[in-house]
Amino acid sequence: MNVLITGSNGFVGSALMCRLQNEGHKVIGIDISAHCDDKAHPETLLGDIRNPNDLQQVHRNFLNKHSELIDLVIHCAASKDDFGVSEEEYYSHNELGTKVLIEFIEKEHIKKLIYFSSVSVYGHPPSEADEENSFNPDNPYGASKLAGEMHCTNWHKRDSQNELIVLRPVSIFGPENYANMYKMIDMMHRRPLFMIGDGNYYKTIISRDSIIDITLFSLKIMKTGAQYYNCSDKPYTTVIELMRIISRNPAFKIPKFQIPVWFAVFIGKLFDIPANLFNIDLLIISHRMEKLAAPTFFISERIRIAGYVQTHSLEDELKAITDWYLLQKKKK
Repeated sequence: MNVLITGSNGFVGSALMCRLQNEGHKVIGIDISAHCDDKAHPETLLGDIRNPNDLQQVHRNFLNKHSELIDLVIHCAASKDDFGVSEEEYYSHNELGTKVLIEFIEKEHIKKLIYFSSVSVYGHPPSEADEENSFNPDNPYGASKLAGEMHCTNWHKRDSQNELIVLRPVSIFGPENYANMYKMIDMMHRRPLFMIGDGNYYKTIISRDSIIDITLFSLKIMKTGAQYYNCSDKPYTTVIELMRIISRNPAFKIPKFQIPVWFAVFIGKLFDIPANLFNIDLLIISHRMEKLAAPTFFISERIRIAGYVQTHSLEDELKAITDWYLLQKKKK
């Protein structure tokens, strides 16, 4: 298959480019940034998906090299940082970027699209949530990803031959990634005395290996119409259960004492003042405290019923990121 990956210098996109190529697909990527935490793929071109000319240039490059047209787009590009991103930026990248990409897809008569959405489109449901849950995003990121998802859904509705798969992953983790799971293992390595809440709430996560496996599995089940899948690893675990798995390595310890959530958010609000005043991404800010203490229990049985089999155990994937973390510490 001939595949265009957006956000191909990203944590998932860069690895996905390599996996697809290794499995015999022809790939080309576009990314707004030259920075890549992992290994940048040589077929990634710098460009902005909000610029139709950049998308056309990527398509021309692929055609010139392979004398073939692109027949699938995997849309990974998104603005998703916890700090320093305005609501306008979220919508510019996640909604407008998707809208322009859809216009390009229609112009080039591309019939297959895989869109990386997010469980953030649901907000934070109080109990377990599947694909039938109502949309209720409670932050600009989730709202902008939902807006992008709606552009994709409307695209498939305009032509009965279009094939759409929307993947809604939970928090993705793995070596080379510095997001939520990294923050947890870093905290456990530094051995603080306190943790937020009692940890007896669910935090569903997914490894990069698993989300790439799901993406490749999606190629096998694409068909006319639209399919929507939550993506999370099993077993579904609580925060304290995750900590227990991580702490099997003696370099990581579970904090001994618990801070009430309301108090952690209060402290975070105090740190919001210098963070906003000096535009500094501090570890302790109110939004991050709320996010850490909010349950995220998103089940992903639908993709398994469709035939996906998880081949990477959660324990092995957590060991991989903790081993990588300790290796980085040794290098410093």
